[in-house]
Amino acid sequence: MERIKERKELRWSMILMLVTCWFLPLLLTFFIIFFFISDRMNSQVKNTIITSADKSIEICQIRLNLAIGDSKDASYMAQIKQSYANYLKDGDKQYLDREVSLFIQQQYRYNPYFNMTLLYFVDAPDKYCVTYQGVNTYANVTAYETYAKEEIARISEELGTAIAFVNINNRLYMVRNIVDSSNEFRTFAVLVMELNVENVFGGLEGIWGYDRGDVFIDGISIFHVYEEDAREDISNSKPMGRSAYYKGKDGTYVYKYLEIDKHRVEYIISIDESKIVSETIIVKYFLGLLIAFMVPLIIIIFVFFHQRVNRPIKSLRMAYREIEKENYGYHVEAIAQHEELADLGEAFNAMSDKLKYQFEKIYLEELALRDANIMALQSQINPHFLNNTLEIINWEVRMAGNYKVSAMIEALSTMMEGTMNRKSEQLIPLSEEMGYADAYLYIMSQRFGEMLEVTKEIDERYLYVRVPRLIIQPILENAIEHGLNFRKRGKLQISIFAREDKLYIEVVNNGMLTEKDKRKIEELLNTDTKEIHSVSLGIRNVNKRIKMICGPDCGLTIKSNNENHTVSTIIVKIDNSERQ
Repeated sequence: MERIKERKELRWSMILMLVTCWFLPLLLTFFIIFFFISDRMNSQVKNTIITSADKSIEICQIRLNLAIGDSKDASYMAQIKQSYANYLKDGDKQYLDREVSLFIQQQYRYNPYFNMTLLYFVDAPDKYCVTYQGVNTYANVTAYETYAKEEIARISEELGTAIAFVNINNRLYMVRNIVDSSNEFRTFAVLVMELNVENVFGGLEGIWGYDRGDVFIDGISIFHVYEEDAREDISNSKPMGRSAYYKGKDGTYVYKYLEIDKHRVEYIISIDESKIVSETIIVKYFLGLLIAFMVPLIIIIFVFFHQRVNRPIKSLRMAYREIEKENYGYHVEAIAQHEELADLGEAFNAMSDKLKYQFEKIYLEELALRDANIMALQSQINPHFLNNTLEIINWEVRMAGNYKVSAMIEALSTMMEGTMNRKSEQLIPLSEEMGYADAYLYIMSQRFGEMLEVTKEIDERYLYVRVPRLIIQPILENAIEHGLNFRKRGKLQISIFAREDKLYIEVVNNGMLTEKDKRKIEELLNTDTKEIHSVSLGIRNVNKRIKMICGPDCGLTIKSNNENHTVSTIIVKIDNSERQ
């Protein structure tokens, strides 16, 4: 009887729970969905559009600001003014054109925000110093000469020291004068920059629901989507700041205007309303079907399994994932009132504590062992190189030529600084490592003279990468001492590039590896043979240090290429989080 009573009580408890916790809330949910979902979704869509518009416009503003800032380099940097001042003194027009062209090339050729950068001097307006983005083409200059030249010259006369934007024949030009501050700010040159509109303003297409858009700079349309009258109607009474969303007589728009460097920039974006309507309809149908067909079953199953099974298992599962993330020592709280699951939780906590203790102990031991090995490897210095260097310096002193001696002493000092490692740093920037390598190569160039030819192909974007200290110099030393073919002429090429998350440092010399050399290299890089030459010891140490610091997938390889030249390749990992 007590069992039956308990069952009846449970049954009525379940009914009461379903009525109060499922039926009534479900009715309320239907009411909210069918009477208020439209307004909520429209508000959400509006906020989404405004947020995406703010982000996209912010990116465009940053790019435009960068383009304006880059244009100022021509005025603020001294190269053009100094070259022009020299021209006024000596009258060397060829020197002026060469120096200015070189400056324009270096500053703007690879700038993604400009299709073309052109500079002409007021006293010779028909002769240009020009550079292009990407493949050289005279189409930009032809368009400038045909449609824009006279208009820009007229604008320049009234411009002063400001910047002007002008859209001529669907090309957006940014114009600024370069003035002589020592001569009453007289304009002596004009800088004309054709903006890459796609790179600067292409981010507008990322706005949610984007249909079409236009940008006005000081009232000048870039894309010619809207007329001046339409712009005034859309922009009427819209404050500067966050994007304004509204429905006009012709559709839905997002408008925003900002000021940058005393220029008014206005953005007008037309939103495709069909996307908004389709999005809301899909969500409404989805919510209705979900409630109609799944809520009853989900609720009934959830009431039982969530309380008695799912919640305890979920807690253990989350704890297990924490252990996978090496968060050893993670504890779960009391996961259930049932004895079986409670015992399981306590056993898990005990296991987690034990794992934490064991892994901390193993980690500290391995860390201490690795540091000891690295310090031992780094302490091995090759005295043979130092003796050769001192001998060269001694001969140079006897034969006179103090500049050479001074330079060699500086190079030697640089290398000794690298070997002493006063800051106890295991990793240094690649730029610093190349400094040590350059110092060594300078000393070797004094030793071998024209018999040694060195070339470099370095991707300077990766000079920030931190690499183990003194890993390039031993490779160069090995190539010079054993690999170069000096019967003809020693050739040495250094290449630095990246593939995925690895940095590759290649040293190619015109020496040839024999089968005996290959066997010796294999033994050197894969065994711990002690009786080896000091230079070979340096190579083995480089390989071991890289593997210990960067992992087993990095290190040193020495092979022959298709031309039977010797290629020594250093592979290290790139940690992009260290880039500034």
